Amino acid sequence: AQRGKIYENSYSLPLVTNSPSFSVDLIPGELPTGELAPLLKRLAPHLDMNERQLSARIPRQMRQLYRPIEIKSDVKFATIATLAERIDSFPGVTWHTTPARDYGMIGSLAHVIGYIGDITSEELQTKFNDGYISGNLVGKSGIEKQYEPFLRGIDGLGHRTVDVRERAVSKIWQTSIAPQPGADVVLTIDWSLQRAAEEALGARIGSVIVLRPATGAILAMVSYPWFDPQSFIGDSALAAFKALSMDPSFPFINRTTRAAYPPASVFKILMTTAILEEQLYRQRQAINCTGSMTYGDRVFNDWVEEGHGYINLKDAFAHSCDIYFYHAGIKLGVSTIAKYATQFGLGKETGIDLPGEVSGIVPTPSWKLREREEPWVGGDTVNLAIGQGFITVTPLQVANMVAMIVNNGVIYKPHVVSQIRDGVSDEIVYQPSYEPIHISNFSEDTLSFVRNAMRKVVTDGTAASVLTTNRVAVAGKTGTA
Repeated sequence: AQRGKIYENSYSLPLVTNSPSFSVDLIPGELPTGELAPLLKRLAPHLDMNERQLSARIPRQMRQLYRPIEIKSDVKFATIATLAERIDSFPGVTWHTTPARDYGMIGSLAHVIGYIGDITSEELQTKFNDGYISGNLVGKSGIEKQYEPFLRGIDGLGHRTVDVRERAVSKIWQTSIAPQPGADVVLTIDWSLQRAAEEALGARIGSVIVLRPATGAILAMVSYPWFDPQSFIGDSALAAFKALSMDPSFPFINRTTRAAYPPASVFKILMTTAILEEQLYRQRQAINCTGSMTYGDRVFNDWVEEGHGYINLKDAFAHSCDIYFYHAGIKLGVSTIAKYATQFGLGKETGIDLPGEVSGIVPTPSWKLREREEPWVGGDTVNLAIGQGFITVTPLQVANMVAMIVNNGVIYKPHVVSQIRDGVSDEIVYQPSYEPIHISNFSEDTLSFVRNAMRKVVTDGTAASVLTTNRVAVAGKTGTA
């Protein structure tokens, strides 16, 4: 069956399609005795293989049978034409066409789309009852894996009568089931935004996410470095896979969902919300930042060596004053900070429709005792207050945290698929619901204050170098871990 296509959000640009691919087969039973080795010697140069490689493709127990054995996949049409012109020199050699995945130039969408490969024995054990057999291709990552049941289609089935050596008694095939193409998947990805995000990140290890807060739709998702799924098609697939697996920059990891990092000062979005909701400080109440603070037997420094002087909450947020948030963290305590982290969706998976998402860590005293076999100390709380120490989050969780502030306290489940359409009728067979996964009871005054503080980061804070325009009011929060 033709595997379903994958489109970007306009449903006009196919990102992943199928193209005809030729495979060369050998029917050993049709060879005269002693002719296998000479045949392989004549055939090897045409297939860019050596005799030993070809011989290894033909199991000894099958060398007397009339069952076709695939000895080379992804063969160019010119090669097939050459074999056809000289078919008398290649007894037992035949070929067939199969639809092969064509990933085109998807670039940074590789992590979202994923790739397919031969089904493994372990996968076959769990998928056998779903109609899979040895030799089938199956989604290995990304959309190809997540939506495999929709994309795969249903293979056709035919019958013919053979003898004990699998030699056809009749050349007439009786078709009982025609193949049914897989469904087409339409992504939420905006191709122009994806390319812009890809260009902006450049060759820097990291990620970019563009998320629509009102629905949870992902408009762009870039993780660098990425890989080329087209390299996993054909006989060189295994070598390409091994080379990428050994790459120290880990190109297989989708850093937006499968890697967790300290959020650093971006965490101050959450801390500011907690300060206001817990009425810890008045908005205009100032704290003197001298550049360092002693707590217990340790000295904690601000990122500005000379300090910020007397500074209130909005300015502390805009200029990312660590000392202000050190004091706030000590007063709030680890339990309260962890409570707000949970309300923002940190410490657990977002539920995005991509496989392999990690949850990150929201540390607590019980967590540290269990995982580190050490008691929680005051310095751990100080570090946590500025998003350092044991806490880790995924970039997608950070995007959701910002979405809660933008979206008046609601986070919708992030998703990369907008709809799935029948491969024949084009009818919509699946559409995700825009379901909230977190609804806060934060006051409108709190959310408004944080939004204004994020705006000040860009107009008069640590991101004042960002190019601004009258058409778009840019806002944000910087952080360095």
